[in-house]
Amino acid sequence: MSLLTLAYPKISEEDYQWIQGFREENDELYHGVMEPHFILVFPVFNQRPETFIEEIKRRAAGHMEINFVLRCAIMDKDAFTPYWHVYLVPDEGYSQIIKLHDNLYSGKLADELRLDLPFIPHIVIANSVEKWTCKELVDQINGLDIQIKGSIMELDVVEYQDEQVETLEKIKLSTP
Repeated sequence: MSLLTLAYPKISEEDYQWIQGFREENDELYHGVMEPHFILVFPVFNQRPETFIEEIKRRAAGHMEINFVLRCAIMDKDAFTPYWHVYLVPDEGYSQIIKLHDNLYSGKLADELRLDLPFIPHIVIANSVEKWTCKELVDQINGLDIQIKGSIMELDVVEYQDEQVETLEKIKLSTP
């Protein structure tokens, strides 16, 4: 069992359907397990849920809702598995997501931060053990000139176990 902090973005129904359709064809790892999301705190194994939730609440306090625009895809090699991933990454909202992520990893979660891996705000939409498959998908998406506007209005503290995700707590971000 692990604890994570996710942000399920608010996007248009049309964009949601496009993402889910793409994931259905190309995301063998996470489609059907998790809704499209930004991951802000990666799996933590050594915290009690109550302690983890309180720390996320404390660190998220004062952070404003984040508006973002996704305009491109990139690929990245998973550090722990043979998989490559295709991410949608934000142009707008990028720095606000980074700052929220970094703040969540201060305090009691500081020792959980992986400094050997860069944090790239993203929504995973595809994966494959074949890097050239992912490269083709990135090129395909980037040829579409997409523009997915959305917002992060709350954080979900979730428990992940046996390919099941359960939200333990929703934490609203401040409104402007």
